[in-house]
Formats: sequence, C-alpha cells, structure tokens
Amino acid sequence: MNTIAIYPGTFDPITYGHLDIIVRATKMFNNIIIAIANNTKKKPIFSLKERIELTRKVTLHLKYVRKVLGFNDLLANLAKKERSKILIRGVRTILDFDYEVKLATINKKIYPELDSVFLLSSQEVSFISSSFVKEMALYKGNIKPYLPKEVHAALIKKLRQ
Repeated sequence: MNTIAIYPGTFDPITYGHLDIIVRATKMFNNIIIAIANNTKKKPIFSLKERIELTRKVTLHLKYVRKVLGFNDLLANLAKKERSKILIRGVRTILDFDYEVKLATINKKIYPELDSVFLLSSQEVSFISSSFVKEMALYKGNIKPYLPKEVHAALIKKLRQ
C-alpha cells in the first residue's frame, strides 16, 4: 500500500526528537512528506530554504522520506494538494496531546478524509525541543547531543553571524 503521510513542523532546527518520529514513521508508511511551515510568527533562526536543506541532508538516508517541502498554507489544504490522508504528529507531553487533538479536529473539519496519527516521543528524546536547543545555544550550552552534526554546525555558524 502506497500511503502518503505528511509530517509537518517548523523544524527550526530539526532535532534528534524530530528524527526519532520520522524514523519510526518510516516503519509504518512508505511515502512520507516532511512539510516545513513558513511560520514567521515563531521568528525562526533559519530561513525556510535553510530548514528545507538541513532537513533534506539529515533524512537523505531514509528510504521512505520521499519529499521535503516548504509550505505557507493551511495544513489540511497541503494534505489535499499532496493527496495525503494521514498527518504524523509527535507528542511529548499531555500538553502537546491536548493541543494536537484540537488541531486534528480542525483539520478534520476542513478535510474530512484527513486523520492524524500521534506518535509518542521516545523517552530518550522526549525532552528535546527546538526552542530548548536554541535557548541553550544562545547561552553557549552543549547542544551537540540534541542535533545531527550538520544541523549543529549550521546553528553554531548562524548564531555567530
């Protein structure tokens, strides 16, 4: 079965927490699109183009990641356009779950065929968030354990500019 599943996020930057969800999703779906939101409200450190490129680099080895793209639309509209009926969402805490259920409900109203699949973060990476990593980096904390080496290098370079 060739099920198209979309894993959306801001990925600023992409962390081992995100990669945990992606790798596990490849065991369930054979056609995954990573959709990177152009969410300027979050004031990303990396441009959309940079986030797409970094995500492509760190997922290149994953056979079932078929596409990495940026989007500036409602997620349900993107899913319709890409002919996907599955959204993959990572959940770290009960607060994440509460927020994700609300989003899933809204997406379902917009696109009734769309379902959300929630994957609980693995315990080893459940505390990692992009916000946490960026804040640690700003205060010169050790962020190497939380990021792929390419992303770590890009973040350090970006913060030096």
